[in-house]
Amino acid sequence: MKDHPLPHWPPVINADHISIWARMRDISLTIGAWFIILFTLHNLLWLIFDYLSDPIFELSTSAAPRWSEIWLRLSLYVYCSLGLVAWICFLAITRRKIINNTKYIKNLPPSVEMSELEVELGILPADVEHWHKLRSVQVFVNADNRVSKIIPTEKS
Repeated sequence: MKDHPLPHWPPVINADHISIWARMRDISLTIGAWFIILFTLHNLLWLIFDYLSDPIFELSTSAAPRWSEIWLRLSLYVYCSLGLVAWICFLAITRRKIINNTKYIKNLPPSVEMSELEVELGILPADVEHWHKLRSVQVFVNADNRVSKIIPTEKS
């Protein structure tokens, strides 16, 4: 096992380092997703437009929706969804001892006071104030969950 962590971990991705391919991919996927949403909802948008156009608050070109037919189509889906939500709630209630088991809860290391850092590592409070202004500071922790080394990085 390595004693030293990777020098540039976690990787920080700046806007300068994103390739044009990734930018174009993200833009095209976003535009495509919006087109799919608008295509899926075009009937609803047309009904809203018709309802708000002249004569206002009346459907002039579209027929009023038949709610009983819509409910007949959606009722099975709604009942299945409610059943699944009830099943998940039932499982969460019956398994709460397993979910809240302390072996799955990670204990965080205790906080380190400034005086401890000064004594153990020879760090001055002015250095800590300077580190707050930096983008990243590497803090190495030993097996006893104690700070063993702090390396400020000047890269932005």
